[in-house]
Amino acid sequence: MFTVKKHRLAAAGGTVPLVKSANTGGTLAPQFLVVHYTASGPGADIAGYFAKPAAKVSAHLVIGRDGSVTQCVPFDMVGWHAGKSRWIDRKGKLHEGLNRNAIGIEIENWGKLKRVGNGWVSWTGASVDPARVIEARHRLGGPMAGWEVFTEAQIEATLQAALAICEAYGIEEILGHDDISYPHKTDPGPAWDMASFRARVQGRAEDGAGTLVVRSLTGLNLRAGAGIEHALLRPEPLPDGTKVMLHERDGQWCLVTVLDKAGKPAVTGWVHGGFLYEV
Repeated sequence: MFTVKKHRLAAAGGTVPLVKSANTGGTLAPQFLVVHYTASGPGADIAGYFAKPAAKVSAHLVIGRDGSVTQCVPFDMVGWHAGKSRWIDRKGKLHEGLNRNAIGIEIENWGKLKRVGNGWVSWTGASVDPARVIEARHRLGGPMAGWEVFTEAQIEATLQAALAICEAYGIEEILGHDDISYPHKTDPGPAWDMASFRARVQGRAEDGAGTLVVRSLTGLNLRAGAGIEHALLRPEPLPDGTKVMLHERDGQWCLVTVLDKAGKPAVTGWVHGGFLYEV
């Protein structure tokens, strides 16, 4: 769907729209790809905001809820998206201040929500459709909260953009803002299935069984179907560290078989994929 030409994201009809940000640094040699959410509602002009010097923030791409893609910073220039951050890469090297070596993608999404009565509101007080909300605890801690789900259109657009970027620059590590800046930042949060996203970008097959591990301090509910409206299959959540075999995905939900302590199949059901990670 996308390619990279002269550090711009391109499709069959040419490069994607450019709204140039005023908030950039020097030359970037990309080593990482960092995924963010914008913490904004429908209709927010995030690219336009990045264009203002007073914003003092930017990212390379913005993905709208409709899957539209806007570029704000060329991929060979530093964008101001990671802030105070640190990461130890696969070779054991410590990186601090990842703006210098990371491409940032901002996905339009309210992010963390607050329950008010029977509904949910954003940090601005705007109401959010309950059908577009999951309730979960962030994998790194904190209280239960609502999180706006990402649309299929923007998941696909982000996937295709990431495939092009990683191929063009040889990027092997895909991170969330929460990986490099928690607890200051919690994006992209539980509604973004990072395990699935990484697997799809890096070419690991989703079909067939693969072993994953639950990462949730409060455990992970096992359900009869793909969604919180389905009944629990066991009264207690799967404990943190439980190993499961992945069979198939339905959006953000995964059909898994739970493995017992001996590694043998025990029970099969659906869990939210945001809490599953590679072994």
